[in-house]
Amino acid sequence: MAKVTIKNLTKSYGTAQVLKSLNAEFQDGEFVTLLGPSGCGKTTILRLIAGFEQPTSGEIWIGDTLVSGGKTLLPPEKRDIGMVFQSYAVWPHMSVFENVAYPLRLKHTPREEINERVHRILSVVHLEQYASRLPNQLSGGQQQRVALARALLARPKLLLLDEPLSNLDAKLRESMRFEIKDLAREQGITVVYVTHDQSEAMTMSDRIFLLNNGEVQQCDTPSEIYNHPVNPFAADFLGKVSFFSGTAEKGQILLPDWEQRIPGREGDPAGPVTVGLRPENFRMEKDGQGIPGVISRMYYLGDTTDYRIRVGKAEVRVILDGASHRRFQPGDTVRLEILDRMVFAGADVQDQLKIRT
Repeated sequence: MAKVTIKNLTKSYGTAQVLKSLNAEFQDGEFVTLLGPSGCGKTTILRLIAGFEQPTSGEIWIGDTLVSGGKTLLPPEKRDIGMVFQSYAVWPHMSVFENVAYPLRLKHTPREEINERVHRILSVVHLEQYASRLPNQLSGGQQQRVALARALLARPKLLLLDEPLSNLDAKLRESMRFEIKDLAREQGITVVYVTHDQSEAMTMSDRIFLLNNGEVQQCDTPSEIYNHPVNPFAADFLGKVSFFSGTAEKGQILLPDWEQRIPGREGDPAGPVTVGLRPENFRMEKDGQGIPGVISRMYYLGDTTDYRIRVGKAEVRVILDGASHRRFQPGDTVRLEILDRMVFAGADVQDQLKIRT
């Protein structure tokens, strides 16, 4: 069983507290992502789980075993974990095959099984043709894939990954996201994955722990955090969003920069508010009902077209399908319909986002 339980975990370096009273449970077989900006505490959590660092206070349990807490600090090699960190550790004197096979040799796995499993995992990470090469004959991204293959091959109960795809090119990085998730599910491994890349987090995670300044801002499924963020930081970090200050009263929200009112909803806060609008949550037409605006700029991206619409004194971002660029041009007058929006209490947008710094 590889359930991870974290109780009141803190970590300080001198007077600097980098992790503030974290409580969390990662379920057996769950793929959990620690997401957030640089310096938010993601890698610190991973190093504490791995046993490379001791918490200032609090406890970490893996299954029914206390691995960190009080006077207990179980060393990493006794935690049955696999690890891939940003600084990939491959042995320079061993071939790719031998690097990957090393954990199986330690377990005295039969040679035939080693050959079959190593070649299979090398195929998954697109390195089968490099099996006989030494690490100094590989690129940085290829060396990182060697470290990833080695960790996956050992079939640990718990796999810790610290931005393992950061050195890969965009196309390979995208394909590897699915490969890692499928392998983890197939082998029943609990995965704790660190990234600052929202696309990786959205694609791979069962749950996301969104962190900032050593604290969890929101913990939920990707769709729940994306569609129902608890604060402007969560909305801004996961996805594209524009914020506008307004005032909610009598069932409407006045947006002064838009010189418009939009309908309110039951449950919206009253008084000064910040309205968050994702660019894909608009319908745009040349005629009909809706909020009037003028296209000031547009960017064709193939699968989508990214527009900037002047509405009153504000600029509104709208993203439509790629083919829409045939219907609209800069200077066109359009009508916008808001399909969905977020409303947060407090109208000072910059103050709302200070949590990010």
